Amino acid sequence: MSKRLIALAERRERLVALAALQRSEFSRHLSPVKAGCAVADKGVLALRYLQQHPVLVAGGVGLLVALRPRKAYGWLKRGWFAWHMVQKLRKRLAGIL
Repeated sequence: MSKRLIALAERRERLVALAALQRSEFSRHLSPVKAGCAVADKGVLALRYLQQHPVLVAGGVGLLVALRPRKAYGWLKRGWFAWHMVQKLRKRLAGIL
């Protein structure tokens, strides 16, 4: 082998070792974030499920209204406001991205 090929092989070995070290450090630094991401993923899955099954949402709202009309009205009012805020945020983000 020529000296150039030997130098390239040695450099490649060093770079592969450095990449492995960086991956392990990156993984170690991100481990605390994994739990939060898992919770967020479950929340997103729950919201998607509710979007695909709106009858469940309507049934839950109907149950709230039947049990406690005044409290249900307050919760519905908050939910309506939150829904509008999410829709506005989606529109803004869609315009940015």
